[in-house]
Amino acid sequence: MPTPDEAAVKAVLQKNDRDIRCRDAIEQAWSYCQALPDRGWWRRKSTTAAIMWEHSIANVVEALDGDAGAKVIAHQDTTSFIFDDTVLLRFKRAGLSLMSSNYPTQLANLFHAHTRDLFGFDGHHRVEIVHVFNRFQTALDWIGVVARDKKELLWQFELRRGGAAVIALPPSERPMPAAETVLRPAKPGDERRDAEEK
Repeated sequence: MPTPDEAAVKAVLQKNDRDIRCRDAIEQAWSYCQALPDRGWWRRKSTTAAIMWEHSIANVVEALDGDAGAKVIAHQDTTSFIFDDTVLLRFKRAGLSLMSSNYPTQLANLFHAHTRDLFGFDGHHRVEIVHVFNRFQTALDWIGVVARDKKELLWQFELRRGGAAVIALPPSERPMPAAETVLRPAKPGDERRDAEEK
């Protein structure tokens, strides 16, 4: 099992704009959660996290439909994705430290132990796409990819945003003055002197 390589993971996710699609799927899930009328009285932050996860997964599955290199792997009570038979990833919520947290089951502990096989998939770069809320859980602060080795953060990068390409404008010509001489208003004392002379 390889330790996740940032350049390899980034290249696989940028293929077919998978990274942008995953980011959009998470942002759409957040928009859905924000619109829920009962959200204000929920007692547990984990309620938002659970609904957000369900909609993120549904949105990603839909967004990647037709991508021959993307496989959805449903197992036990979670869903993972394999891209180009190289990257195995899952979607999680993380804290400001970019660390996701799980109840420490054997499977949860194995995900970040890269010396062990997981779910029968051998040799994949195992990483997480995480979203981070602000401290009040009223906005998304960050969406990106995180690689860990057990409890150590190896590397991270933010997922690209979609949108139009930025095109540089051509340089403009230097503006010319409106006239060769500039008229200046008369000083207040000059106006009185002119009136007295008349």
